[in-house]
Amino acid sequence: MSNNTNAHELDANGAVTYPETLRITVMSAGGAFDDARDQLTAETVADEAVRSFERVADIRQLLTDRRIELMRTLMTDTPESISALADRLDRNYADVHSDIGVLADHHIVYFETDGQSKRPVIPYDRVRVDIEVVGDTETDHAVA
Repeated sequence: MSNNTNAHELDANGAVTYPETLRITVMSAGGAFDDARDQLTAETVADEAVRSFERVADIRQLLTDRRIELMRTLMTDTPESISALADRLDRNYADVHSDIGVLADHHIVYFETDGQSKRPVIPYDRVRVDIEVVGDTETDHAVA
């Protein structure tokens, strides 16, 4: 991450490096902590960034159809501003700004800063949602 005061900001030339893939997954808080600790102590750059949620419902709430459309647009041809993104999506600026804020809070969207202007970006080549469903051997009920 760059030395900017806001953890969601990249510098104007994109000097911060990110893995190719962002993986969004369901994992217990303990498992997510263990994975984060392992990444911090690893001597190599991780192949993927991971955002973990404790419940599938949390991922559903985050990745609405509108937010996925917004993410695809950012990853295909990054607009110069949130205003330009709202125009491209033919959506209200306030709604797009709110969605961008939610995605930034979850470290999916970041901002390139150049002076006073902030450009929303997704610094990954791909975003993968990974939900494993396994059977509970004691009760024969599937859990995720």
